[in-house]
Amino acid sequence: MFGRKKDKSRSTVNEGPLAPDGEDLSEQTIAQLECRVCADPSIWRALAFASYAKVRDELTRLVAHQGITGNQAQLATQADGRKSVVASAEQTLREALQAMAPERRRGLGGPRRWWRMLKLFYSGTRIEQAWLAIHRARGALYLLYPPAELPAQIESLQNLLDDLPESSTPRSLGATLGRLKTRTTVTPETTAELREIYEQAIAVSDVLQHEARILRNTLMTASAAIFTVVLALGLAHALDTQIVELCLRHGGNELCPLGGSLHPFDVFTVELAGMLGGLLSVVIPLATGERIKTPYRVFNQQLVLKMLAGAASALAGVILVESELISGFQFTSASAILGYAIVFGFAQQLVTGAIDRRANSLAKQTPSAKDV
Repeated sequence: MFGRKKDKSRSTVNEGPLAPDGEDLSEQTIAQLECRVCADPSIWRALAFASYAKVRDELTRLVAHQGITGNQAQLATQADGRKSVVASAEQTLREALQAMAPERRRGLGGPRRWWRMLKLFYSGTRIEQAWLAIHRARGALYLLYPPAELPAQIESLQNLLDDLPESSTPRSLGATLGRLKTRTTVTPETTAELREIYEQAIAVSDVLQHEARILRNTLMTASAAIFTVVLALGLAHALDTQIVELCLRHGGNELCPLGGSLHPFDVFTVELAGMLGGLLSVVIPLATGERIKTPYRVFNQQLVLKMLAGAASALAGVILVESELISGFQFTSASAILGYAIVFGFAQQLVTGAIDRRANSLAKQTPSAKDV
């Protein structure tokens, strides 16, 4: 069913990028790509490949089932139209497979390769290309369904619309779908309308997925900025302990995070204690929040941000207490310094809690994965 040209891209497949755009893939190349996708542990590829396989098998079934009726002229016209739709669906499935296929990795690679991988991860290019192609192929199937199967497809579309947030879904979609349910005759316009409803519903789902990616990228950027600051302060203190001094005198004794004397790793110790407090705060969104049903791992970035924000808030809190800018706290031992660092690290929840609420709201609106 897929292109059967001579395999010109075997060496390319072994290296990573695939056949040039618009070039057909041989059945052997397609099988190799499918094996590579199945062998990859990425969750988003597993979900995308499941939808890809579902559309591929459905297309194969519909190609075998002609579903053409009418006189000789109508038969010829419908056959030509079906061939065009099938060819388009097959091409988009090939594009989806190429976008899903992971690149072959030989060694660690250089800075240019790592920079390219970071850009792909940040932009979500592969994910967006794969799902866009799968959705286009799925939309083409509506033009191939025989009349007897359209009621089931209408119900499937209704379920998709029900999963979308009402505030983002045009009311006209539900009204149009309701009119299609009452029709007793099926025309080419009916299948075209079903395809249009599907594409508009998927567009709403894609917007929610874009928002999830933006949220993930924002968390990544914030985490990178905080990590740079806390690492720089820790290194600066390790090189010159007078830059950030976390020791104080109590009862004639000097109290420091690592004992009774100044140590180059005092700042790092407080930051690690704060990271522990930030890690403990993860229990709150884990117990009360909802996971965003998306290929973008937003919750993982929430975890990283909480840990790094905990390190920053712990260091800031200990400095403010020792400088007496915050009253009501008193360090009586080295353990007390670390204990307060953990408390300050947990307190970052006051700030990151707003992010948790945003993620929870987005999770409630997002449909179950990018199902087709």
